[in-house]
Order: sequence, then structure tokens, then C-alpha cells
Amino acid sequence: MKIDLSSLRPVELSDRARFDKELAKMASQSCEACFPNIFMYREPYGIEFVEIEGRLVVYERVTRIIHYPLGEKTDPELLYKISKAFVKAGLTDGGIYDVPESFLDDFPDCDRFFELEYDEGAIDYLFSVEKIASFTGPKLRKKHNLVKQFQANWPYAEVRKITKADIPVAAKLAADLNSRLEQCEFLDEEALALKNAWENFEELGLSGIILFAEPDYPAGLSVYSELAESDTIDVHFEKADHAIKGASQTLTWQLAVALRGKTKFMNREQDMNEESLRHAKRSLDPERFFKRYFLRNIK
Repeated sequence: MKIDLSSLRPVELSDRARFDKELAKMASQSCEACFPNIFMYREPYGIEFVEIEGRLVVYERVTRIIHYPLGEKTDPELLYKISKAFVKAGLTDGGIYDVPESFLDDFPDCDRFFELEYDEGAIDYLFSVEKIASFTGPKLRKKHNLVKQFQANWPYAEVRKITKADIPVAAKLAADLNSRLEQCEFLDEEALALKNAWENFEELGLSGIILFAEPDYPAGLSVYSELAESDTIDVHFEKADHAIKGASQTLTWQLAVALRGKTKFMNREQDMNEESLRHAKRSLDPERFFKRYFLRNIK
């Protein structure tokens, strides 16, 4: 079988229906198997895709890796052939990202073709919406105390759903909060992703909330979307004013309240081995993890 990469091209907004069709076959809880993320980060990562054997193969030109194909299960032999085609074209060094743990269960002999790599910082954190909404468990009860402090200090606080009219407020808040952080490459990448999110909010199927400490004082925002054929939403961006005690915890709680009865889990993505971020995520008492692996050709 000859694999043709001539149709490899950048991801466009018009590709959403095609991606959603293949993503629905996977019902994955991975934040990477999500069209909004693929589209929003297409510029900083140079994201392109090609259709091979009825599957969509995402390629990151900047990192020179491909993602595990979207669609029907891909066996190790086909996956190896796809990877080798990218290597032969000079596009990768044989790396495959976002390989689900289920692939290893389905194909325990995949080590005939690949070396396996695992990075704890690349796992997704999945949280129970019901547990966060109801502050179930000792870890979350501590969060409840901070929420009560926020409510006492800001009695006129309210939460609004992000509509098209609210996008300028949300965009300004996100930019203002990011400007207070130590500037780095990640923030530059996120700025491009946020720009794509605000410009294509409805078209990407995004939803979100803004927390106001007072009517004209936005204190935090969350932006999310549903993962295809899954009981999980992915939280793409969540930012709160840390100068306001309890704002971050209140925002997370209010998002869970808004999602209660509509979905079971929220994927709050990776910690990227950043200690403070890891501590923050684990303090919310994750229900489970989505473990992804990285495969490298051995031949």
C-alpha cells in the first residue's frame, strides 16, 4: 500500500464537520482529539492534516510529529506505515503523539514496531462535575471555604454565559490576566489560540462563563467545548484574578454547577510538569486520568 501525502494541508474552519465525524467514532476523552484545540492552535504549531485509509492524520509542522489517527482504530502495522511515509517525506523523525492507553491494550505486540515513551506531564486530568458542584470529599470542602469567603466579600457577584456580545469583555480580561504573568513562549502560543477562539467562538462550538465580582468587574472566565460522543467537556481556557481571594475556586465551582446534569466529566488538560499547576489540578481531586503515550519507530 502506497501512502500519498500530497493532499497534506492546513486545517481550516470548514473542516470541522469532517473532523467531528471521525472523532465521534473514537469517543475519546483526550483534549488533543478535539477540533477546537486543533484549529485554535493551528498557527503556533503549524497544524495540518491528511486523510489516509479513511482516517485523519494530524501533523504538527513545528514539532515534526504526527498524532494518532482520528477515526477507526489503527493497528500497529498501518500506524507504522503511516509514520514511515512521513519519515520518507522528510516531515518527521518517526514520532507519534497522543496514542491512547487503549491502543496498548488492544495491540500488546506493538513493540514490534515502536518504542514506547511516557511523560507524566502529558496526562489529562478528568474531574467529576457532580463532585465539584457539590464539594464532595475533604479536598473539595476546602475549596468550599474559599468560595464562601468570595461570596461574603463580593455579595453582588454573578455569573454570565459568554455570548457574542460578551466576547470583547472576555478577550480583554484574558489578555489583562495574562499580562500579569511572566511572559514566555507558551503565553505567545496561547495568545494566538485565544484570538482564534474569540474570532470563531460560535463556529467552533465553544461555550463559556464569565465570573463578575461586581457588575462591571470581571474576575474570571472559562471557555470549553464538548468532546465528540463523550460524556466529557474540555476546558480550553480558565483564568481568574488571583488578587481576589476565592475567585479561582468560585469560577471552577460555577462552571461545574452550569454543567451539572449535562455532562459527567471535565477535562482540565495537562500540567506540563509545572509543579504549581500540578498542585492546583490535584487539589481538585481528579476522578481519573487520560494517559497518552508517545511512540517512536524502531526500524
